[in-house]
Amino acid sequence: MANVIGRTKKAQPQESPVVETEDVIVHASRLFELNIIAQDAVREFALHDIDDKEGLESKRIAMHDAFTQLYDEVSAFIDQIMGEDFEISYLRDRIGSAEGEAKDQLVAGLKELEEQSQRNLADMWMARVMAWLHQAAAASGPFVEGENEEKKKSSSKHLAAVYTMLEKPFSAVPSKSDGTQKLRRVALGSKAYSLLTESSTPDEAELADILGRNKRSEAEFYDEFLNELIGQESTFRQAFNPFDELVWRDMLSSFIFEQATDLYNEAIPYFDKSKTPDKQRTAMIKSWKQNTAGLSEVYLAMTYNDIADAQMRAGNLEDASGLYQQSSEAFGRAEKCFDEVVALHSNAEQSKSDKDQKKAQALFCRAEASVQTLSDLLEVNNKEEAIKILGDIFKDLKKAEKLAKSRELTAAIKENLRIFSFVEQLLSKKIDDLKSITSQIDFAKDLRKTGLVQTVSKSLDEAGSKLATDPVGSLDAVREGLSSLGILLSLESEDEEVGNLRNRTLAMLNHLKYVIQFQLSSQIQHGVKFILSRILENLHAAEAATYYKVIGETRSADELTDLGKLALATAYASEAQIFSRQSEQWAFRAQIARASAFKKLEDEIAEFEDEEGIENTVKIHDDTIMRIRQTVASFEAATNELNSVKGEEIRQKNNVDQQVKQLQAVVLKFKGDLSRILGARSDFLAEFSSKKGDASKAMVYYSEATDRLREAVGNYTVAAQVFQQMGDAQAAQTVDNRAKTTDLVARGVWDNRQRLDSDQTPAYMGDSELTALYLGTGGQ
Repeated sequence: MANVIGRTKKAQPQESPVVETEDVIVHASRLFELNIIAQDAVREFALHDIDDKEGLESKRIAMHDAFTQLYDEVSAFIDQIMGEDFEISYLRDRIGSAEGEAKDQLVAGLKELEEQSQRNLADMWMARVMAWLHQAAAASGPFVEGENEEKKKSSSKHLAAVYTMLEKPFSAVPSKSDGTQKLRRVALGSKAYSLLTESSTPDEAELADILGRNKRSEAEFYDEFLNELIGQESTFRQAFNPFDELVWRDMLSSFIFEQATDLYNEAIPYFDKSKTPDKQRTAMIKSWKQNTAGLSEVYLAMTYNDIADAQMRAGNLEDASGLYQQSSEAFGRAEKCFDEVVALHSNAEQSKSDKDQKKAQALFCRAEASVQTLSDLLEVNNKEEAIKILGDIFKDLKKAEKLAKSRELTAAIKENLRIFSFVEQLLSKKIDDLKSITSQIDFAKDLRKTGLVQTVSKSLDEAGSKLATDPVGSLDAVREGLSSLGILLSLESEDEEVGNLRNRTLAMLNHLKYVIQFQLSSQIQHGVKFILSRILENLHAAEAATYYKVIGETRSADELTDLGKLALATAYASEAQIFSRQSEQWAFRAQIARASAFKKLEDEIAEFEDEEGIENTVKIHDDTIMRIRQTVASFEAATNELNSVKGEEIRQKNNVDQQVKQLQAVVLKFKGDLSRILGARSDFLAEFSSKKGDASKAMVYYSEATDRLREAVGNYTVAAQVFQQMGDAQAAQTVDNRAKTTDLVARGVWDNRQRLDSDQTPAYMGDSELTALYLGTGGQ
């Protein structure tokens, strides 16, 4: 038989991959699940019993682990969809031989690809940084002494992945600071230090200067870059909900500023030992250190405050009081740090104000916690003990009144003082039955509740009126009512009216988050960030819908549920589009790899080499097939999610029925592409087997290729019919042409199988036939 390549020792490549997509993991679906897990983990931590130290620590680590999983998945997703290197290399080759306008277009395309590659690298690196940061924070928590060794090891592993990426030239700038630049300085400084220490006569002053600069760069990485990155992430995730979400942001911020403080402290002695000590530089670093030390305490105070708020709203007033006290003490330490630097005096003043406010909240909660004890004593006519408890309540409230800074807390304290002054007057009289006083207390508390309910309701009404036209103004209105609601929940957590108001507030808050996230999504280009934003839209909408259902506003609940489904369907479709573009690129790549592999095998020395090139070419085919399968699975997920929209008005407004039919046709088209590339893979193996002299195996592969190509023709034909029924004549024509092209290719493949059966040499495909096979175009 002619054109037989010399046999080699390796076994032939493997069987064809499966066509089905049931086992394909849709990344958007996985990210959706991980976001829910992270949300739940935050809430479980914030509401856990603070007396259960072991359980609290377990919940804290679980929260950080959930976020690490999320960011690991984001990083892996970005890594998978990055395919610019091949395109960049291809365009550079073409630019060398192009001229005039064609060259200008190629240069412009190359620039766009290089910029996209830089963005993808930056996003992937920052996702890895966030994954590492959560593990680093998990290793060293604010509620326990010592480090968690398991998390410390995990942190080191994740940090290694962060450093490994720095070998590639890219920048990562959330706002102003380039994190890659900071860490590259650290890495280069460490290498310079290592080389100098290995020299025969290391200069101690020079070594000290290098170590000082290294510590400073690393401190700036925490102080500047990580601070910006956390801010970017919290803004993107709409983490302004004081009911739970702020705690992870505040804990990370406290951690990074603590690390920066330690590093600045380590840097200062080294600079003092350098060849040319610079007092001005040292003074500047000391001021930075005071700032980061103060900020670490500020965010620690906010962490305690976050958990205290959650405990207060749950009616756990004694726990809340203790946590507010810890928050106040942390603000006090921050005040001292800031007060040492003239430029930071405004920060010191703010910290003092916050310290007083949190102390006032601690005293207020302690006083409120004593009210039930007072009522119990009055019920049993224990006047002596009742007077003593009342004295403690007055003592706490009067101290709180002097310290309180917010209008809402001050008003609540004054109201309590008025109520208990009245109780004091009654106790000073000779009353035989003290039980009657409790009814007076209850009556006064009802009046207080009514006033707070009116305040919160007014804020919610204002927020609702601005929701569609002025989301920022709506958010300000909600914030106005949140402080009053927090006080109300601490006093009346079991009250049905108050509970309904809480649910109404949460419905409005999450509805508002959906609106803001929707606006944010419209500003983001398609990509992983866009997919994540659409997922968050869905979660905010679903959360709002849950609370709207509870308060009986089913129309709003149903509408938001459907809007969330539209957002999630868009996320799935966006992922499908990413992989569809990649599948075309990889199909072309497989075509080039096929031609290159046979060219190498036909060289005289080929028979003395192994078949690594063949196996690599098969792998490129498999990678192409994987991307098409991912495309099909993602479009199917989008179709199903879109079709689950129930509201008739929303379906009509968004043309859902037409979109579903279009997506179904698109799925059929890509199933045709999948079968066609599977056929191309089998045809490649058939040609290889034929040229190796294994006719029987080649016939098997040619038969398999023919079957796959016939499947493709069938899918294309049905897809064209659906497009035609929809009135999309252009799409119908394009897919129908692909069906005809693939049919011609299938006939040629079957003819080659018949030739082998007749002991004839197959008519191997030329460039035009390969283009038809791999790209589905031309060849007719």
